[in-house]
Amino acid sequence: MAADASAPKPILFYLIQSEFSEDGELIVETFDQSAIVTPEEENYLRNLGSVRVQPQAEMKAVGEAENETAESLVHGGSSFVKPNLAQTKKIKRPRTTIVFHTVQSGETISTIAQEYDVSVSTILWENNLTAYSVIRPGNSLAILPASGISYVIQRGDTLQGIAKKYDVAEEEIARFNKLADASYLKSGQKIIIPGGSKKYTAPAVTSYSGIAALRELVTPPAAKAVPGNKMNWPTVGYRITQYYSWRHRGIDIANKIGTAIYAADAGTVEYAGWGTGYGNQVVVDHGGGKRTRYGHASKLLVQKGEEVAKGQVIALIGSTGWSTGPHVHFEVIINNIKYNPLDFVK
Repeated sequence: MAADASAPKPILFYLIQSEFSEDGELIVETFDQSAIVTPEEENYLRNLGSVRVQPQAEMKAVGEAENETAESLVHGGSSFVKPNLAQTKKIKRPRTTIVFHTVQSGETISTIAQEYDVSVSTILWENNLTAYSVIRPGNSLAILPASGISYVIQRGDTLQGIAKKYDVAEEEIARFNKLADASYLKSGQKIIIPGGSKKYTAPAVTSYSGIAALRELVTPPAAKAVPGNKMNWPTVGYRITQYYSWRHRGIDIANKIGTAIYAADAGTVEYAGWGTGYGNQVVVDHGGGKRTRYGHASKLLVQKGEEVAKGQVIALIGSTGWSTGPHVHFEVIINNIKYNPLDFVK
């Protein structure tokens, strides 16, 4: 489109006309504002909206960024604060198995329970401890993956029966132990009862009447626990770490691993092998309904059916089974009733 020489000149022409020669003239383009917009023009106008403000980086003086509490980046007119990864909270992956913790100097059952996010009772129950038990550096403690107790499946057990016994939902036990159904229970299998607790039965208080006292007098001697023939002390040393009680039917005598364990009296080895909780154990039958048990041994030196003499070395002290340190767990059993061993040894 040719420029009209008679058309009015824009102000810009008069401001910069000195920059041109006498023969030159500034050509100004004008837009034909017609009533109809062609498809090409419409496409051009629409694409104008695609132009965006480009990101800009804010330039700072040297050392200025070090005084800021967080790094900021100017992006599209807004400020983005970079998170401090060092302060990001780490989430622990939940445990599904039992782990063993070695006691360190200064640790207590409470601090260990807090570290593993379980209850104090859970640690006591799993390790056959009481509130009066003493733990020492180097002791190994079994830690369950959650608060509760462990349970070893016995022949004839059902998931329904176990759930009812510990007042925990069947579905919760199955889910925690990844059991598809009750058919997955096998004798000797160890499972976790989340939220379960040990059920203690307080010893019954016997009230004696005159008739009961007469019956006690005529009870056959074989059915009564009469100390009589004193038995030998079952090991070297007299450091008792746990005494006999209604919750602990024996005494624990501590000493170094490998210390000799003696038969408290002559008899026949009724059992020599592994027992739940007791670890490596020896049970000696002394006749007359009297037996003795020696638990947590590191090594057994006798076999089932073997005759042993009073004072004979039958095993070595260890820390197998539910034990928090090297010792021998000594029991005296008369007619299937466990008595305080201190009443029978010299």
